[in-house]
Amino acid sequence: MNSDRKILQFSAATGFLVVLEFGNIEEMKEYEDKITHAGLKCKTLENFSFNFDQADLFMDMRSPDCRAQFDLEDWI
Repeated sequence: MNSDRKILQFSAATGFLVVLEFGNIEEMKEYEDKITHAGLKCKTLENFSFNFDQADLFMDMRSPDCRAQFDLEDWI
């Protein structure tokens, strides 16, 4: 397991399971706070694999393109 990864999973208001990967813990905590303040449950994951884990949406928030396309407000 790679414990250096910063991965957050939450059940969106739409019912979708969303997984976000961040480049640093501060950004992850910022999103986690917004999600929990919206009344949604979220948890941190130590690892995520496309082959073995399931998510309706996975966004690598380390990528500027993914960050530009993902609006948290649409999901909470």
